[in-house]
Amino acid sequence: MDRPSIVARYRAVRTALLLAAWLLSGCGGKDSTAPLAPEPAPASPEPTSQAGTVAVANHTAYDLEVAYLNETDADAPRIVRTHVPAGQRAEVSGGVLPAGLEVEFDLVLVPRTEDGIRVRRKIRVSIDGDWVLNVRLADESDPFSLAVASASP
Repeated sequence: MDRPSIVARYRAVRTALLLAAWLLSGCGGKDSTAPLAPEPAPASPEPTSQAGTVAVANHTAYDLEVAYLNETDADAPRIVRTHVPAGQRAEVSGGVLPAGLEVEFDLVLVPRTEDGIRVRRKIRVSIDGDWVLNVRLADESDPFSLAVASASP
């Protein structure tokens, strides 16, 4: 065999191996499209509110008058009034209200007396689905013991 050809082949193979080693060391065996750091887990979605209605369950022996200012139509706000007879349940929102709306209901107990005494309570509700306002007397003989508790159905 010819001595220069062996040396030439040796140099060619050595150069090819060095070039291959250099190329492989540059990529590091990693996917160049992979992110450098793990992506954070997506934040849990915010709880979403739901549109809903408001009803009053009158657990007293007296009639109730319920009113609130409906401002869902900014051009034409209106007062919604509802009469809830003793021992009855009635929707007082006047329809479905948008989610997240803050509404203050004015509840008036109308005792059957000649002196015109009226007992008033206010309750604020943030609309998130349907609500029921339970109206009771802490002392059945005292109309001034009127209590209002809210609960979703």
